Amino acid sequence: MPGRRLCALGLAAAVATAGVTYALRTYVSALRPPRGPHLPGPRAAAPARGRANASKETGTAGMDRAKMKKDKGKEVEMEKIRETGKEEREKKKEVKEGKKKEGKEKMKKGKEKGNQEVSKKNDKEEKKKEQEETKIEKEAIKENQEKQNSTLTMTLLQPPVDQKQNKQILVLGLDGAGKTSVLHSLAANRVQHSVAPTLGFNAVCISTEDSQMEFLEIGGSEPFRSHWEMYLSKGLLLIFVVDSADHNRLPEAKKYLHQLIEASPDLPLVVFAHKQDLEAAYHITDIHDALALSEVGNDRKLFLFGTQVTKNGSEIPSTLQDAKDLIAHLATSMQ
Repeated sequence: MPGRRLCALGLAAAVATAGVTYALRTYVSALRPPRGPHLPGPRAAAPARGRANASKETGTAGMDRAKMKKDKGKEVEMEKIRETGKEEREKKKEVKEGKKKEGKEKMKKGKEKGNQEVSKKNDKEEKKKEQEETKIEKEAIKENQEKQNSTLTMTLLQPPVDQKQNKQILVLGLDGAGKTSVLHSLAANRVQHSVAPTLGFNAVCISTEDSQMEFLEIGGSEPFRSHWEMYLSKGLLLIFVVDSADHNRLPEAKKYLHQLIEASPDLPLVVFAHKQDLEAAYHITDIHDALALSEVGNDRKLFLFGTQVTKNGSEIPSTLQDAKDLIAHLATSMQ
């Protein structure tokens, strides 16, 4: 009986060992991947190895190309990023420079505005000062003129002693016509401008080759016009000067001219249509009509000249020289 028990135990241990071994093999087999069918022979196996190597090389080349493409893409992206950054920096720089320039312009405008305000203030002060000075000067001139007018009125009531024996060439016309400038230019044979009006009378002696002429200019402002006629009887001839560019005063000049010629029907008349160099000046034909010189009469010697005095110190124009020669001839024939 003991022998059978030992035999049964040994058999059971062998069965258990065999079962465990089978179970382990089954488990390991399940973990391994299934194998394909084996193809015997070297000819069939050789091409398989060649294709595997070619596939391996092709895969490596593809990976290299993909890597290169990827690297190139990264470079392009980096370049774009750099360009974008550069553009942004340039924009920021332009904005900064624009703000800086705008600030400078504002400062400049502010400075100019301040300078303009200061300049305006100074101009106002200077203008005010000039107005005050002009006012003082006008008052002084007015006072002086009133004194001279009073003195002149007393003098004009009694003609100078020389005029009882020597006749003179009378130079008359409204104030501002240019009588003094014409007279001084004739005397010097050079253009001489005169700005100040004649307050009273102005006696000038002009020598020529054959004779000596005495001119008497009488002021053309309102207080002196009433005394013009008293000198007509003492005159050799009458020179009447008008401003060709002062259209509004031509009727007034016509009025006084016709009063003079009516008072002395035989006195030769020379009319100077002066300031012909001005753009607004009437032509001598228009002056002839404006002064109604056709009504003067056929018996009177009448002459009309277009005159001008331009650059100070220059030679007198030819028309003024011709007028001077004619006046000298008329004065000689009248004596």
